[in-house]
Amino acid sequence: MSVHTPRPAGSLFVLFVLTLLTSAVVVTCGPPAKNPGSQPSGNGGTDTKPTKVEKAFYTEADRLTAFRGATIYVARPVADADILSGPPQAANQFQFHYGDKIICDFHKPGKDMGGKTPKFECKITRVESADGTVQTLTPTMDESAIKVKYGNDDNEIYAEVASTRLLWALGYLVDAWYPVHVECHNCPADPESGSGAAGTRSFTAATVVRKFDGDKMYVVPNSDQGWSWKELDEASGRPTYERDSLKLMAAFIQHSDNKPPQQRLVCHGVDVNQTKTPFKTTCKEAFLIVQDVGATLGGGGWFTSNDAAKMNLDEWTGVHLWKTAGTPAMKEADCPVCEARLRNSLTGTDGLSDPTISEEGRRMAAGLLCQLSDSQIENVFRESRVADMPKYHESDGSFRPGLSEATILSQWVTAFKAKREDLANARCKWNKKPSNLAAIDNPAGLAAVPNHCTSHPF
Repeated sequence: MSVHTPRPAGSLFVLFVLTLLTSAVVVTCGPPAKNPGSQPSGNGGTDTKPTKVEKAFYTEADRLTAFRGATIYVARPVADADILSGPPQAANQFQFHYGDKIICDFHKPGKDMGGKTPKFECKITRVESADGTVQTLTPTMDESAIKVKYGNDDNEIYAEVASTRLLWALGYLVDAWYPVHVECHNCPADPESGSGAAGTRSFTAATVVRKFDGDKMYVVPNSDQGWSWKELDEASGRPTYERDSLKLMAAFIQHSDNKPPQQRLVCHGVDVNQTKTPFKTTCKEAFLIVQDVGATLGGGGWFTSNDAAKMNLDEWTGVHLWKTAGTPAMKEADCPVCEARLRNSLTGTDGLSDPTISEEGRRMAAGLLCQLSDSQIENVFRESRVADMPKYHESDGSFRPGLSEATILSQWVTAFKAKREDLANARCKWNKKPSNLAAIDNPAGLAAVPNHCTSHPF
C-alpha cells in the first residue's frame, strides 16, 4: 500500500510559477527574427550570405554625408563647348545626333512613368543619321529602354533641349537630351496611355534622353526623393558662388517647376555595407543634378502651362531678371542684397522662389555666360528646333509672313543677350569675398577669359 505524502504549500507555489514561466516561453518563442541582410537556408535556419540590395541609402545620415560632398559644377572652357554635339557619349551605346531617326520597339506607356508630358519607353534596334550612317544593335552594347518625349505641340521638348545644352556648356550637371525622329514598332495608337491597336508609329518631333551617369540615390523606400534648393543652401558643402550661380541660372531660364523631385542626387562607386544595422551606404563620388528643366524659357509662374511657361519668347522677355540689384557705379559697400525674379509653381513645394543672390554667385554666372559666343547661343536654339514650333507656321507647314528659321533664331539670340547683359551689368552684396577671385572669375584656369558681353561682368 502506497502512502501519498502531501507537498508543502510553498512547493506548489514554486511549481505554479515555473509552469507559468515555461508557458510564457512557449507562447513568445518562435522563429528567430530575420536579419535584413540574411536569407533563409534550406534547413529552416538562416544563411549569413547577404542578399542583394538596391543601391540606395538606408539612413538619412548617410544621404546627408554624400550630399555635403556632392559636386554641382565642373569647370570647363566654355568656348570649347560644341553645343550641337552636346555632352560626350558612351562608346558602348548608340551615338545620337541632331535629327537622327531612331527605330525602336515599344516597351512602356507614359502613364507608368509619371509627369504630364506625352512620353513612352522603347528599346532601340537601329539608328539612321542624315549622312547615311546606320547603327544597329549588337550584343556588346549597353542599351536598355530609353525615354521618348514626343509631340510638336508640346513646348517642353524644345525647352528641355535648349536649357540642358546651355547649362551643360557652362559646366552645370544635367541630363543630355537629343532632338530626333522616332519610328516606334509594335506601338499602341496612344503610347501615353498604352491603349489602341499596335502598329508602327512615327514621331517627327521627339526627344530622347541619356541620363547623367551614375546611380540615382535616395533613402529607401522614397524612390522619388530628390533635393530641394533650401537643402542646397543649408547642407551642401560647396562654396556660395557655385550654389548662388546655379540658383541665378534657374532664374535666368525661368525654371519654375523646381520642386525636389525635379533634382536628383547621383553617386558613382556605391557601396552598401550589409554587416551594419541599418545598412551603411557610401559613394565614392556624389553629384547634384538638375533633372527636369522642361518648364523653362517662358514666363514661369504658378502654373507651368504648356504655352506660357515653356519656350515662349514673349513671356520670357517679359520677365525682368532682377527684383533688386545694384549697378557698377555703386561703391561696393553700397551694393544691395540682390534678389532674382523667379516664381515657383503652385505644385512646387520646397521649390526655389525669388532667390537671394550674392555678388560671388552673380559674378560667376555672369563670367560663364559672357564666354558664350553668338554662334554658340544661336546653336542652343538651333539644337532645340525652336523654329519648328507650330506657333511659327501656317496650317500647311510654311512659315508665317516675315518669319524664317534665321529670323526666329535671331529673335531668341537677341533676347538671350539682352537678359545676359542685365546679369552682367548688375552688382550685389558680397556674402564672403574670397581673397583670390580666380575661382570665381576663371574657374577653368584659362590664359585669358573671353568676354562677349558689352558690359564687364566683374
